[in-house]
Amino acid sequence: MQNKIYVMSKAPLVGISKTRLSKEIGVISSKRFSLNNFENIRKLFINKKEYSINWYVIPNLKFRSYSFSFFKNFFLQKGSCLGKKIWYLVNKNNFPFIIIGSDIPKINISAVLYAFKKLKTNDVVLGPTFDGGFWLIGFSKKKKILYPFSKIRWSTNHTLKDLIKSLESNKITYDFTTKLRDIDNKNDYCKNSKD
Repeated sequence: MQNKIYVMSKAPLVGISKTRLSKEIGVISSKRFSLNNFENIRKLFINKKEYSINWYVIPNLKFRSYSFSFFKNFFLQKGSCLGKKIWYLVNKNNFPFIIIGSDIPKINISAVLYAFKKLKTNDVVLGPTFDGGFWLIGFSKKKKILYPFSKIRWSTNHTLKDLIKSLESNKITYDFTTKLRDIDNKNDYCKNSKD
C-alpha cells in the first residue's frame, strides 16, 4: 500500500499565496519561493512509487510550475478554517495519511518516513516548527477519534501547544517527527538561507 501524502497550500499565484511574505520580500521573490517549494516536493517523491502525492490546494485555479502543470491528484480544500480543512481529509481517508505544508524548504524523505513509522504506534503524528506550529500532521486511522481542533489558536506560537492539549484531553495518542522551519515572513526566510 502506498503512503498517502497531501500537500496543503494556497496556489502559488501572486496575490494569493504567502501574502505576508510577499509584502516583506516582494511578490516576485515570494512567488519564486512558493514555486521552488512545489518543485522540491515533487522532485523529492517523483520516483518513489511507495508514495502517493496529492495536492490539496485553494483556490481552484490551475497553475504551472517550472517543469510541470498541476492537473493530476489536485484537490480543492474543503472547510471554513484550517481545522475543518484537515478534518475533511480525516473523514475522506480510510488508511494512514499525512498532510504537509508547502512552505518547508528543508523537507526530506527521512522526516516523512519517520512520520509514517510513528503512525504505526500512535493515532496522530506531528512535525513541529520553530515558531510553535506544525509543518506536518498525520493520522493512523486505526480508531475513530474526536475532532481535536476546536480551541486552537491558529498561526500563533501557541498552535502546537493548544493542539497537544486537545489531543491529550481527547485521549488521542501522538508522537513527533523531525522539527523543521516553515517560512511565514522575512525573518523565517532569512534564517532559512543561513541554516
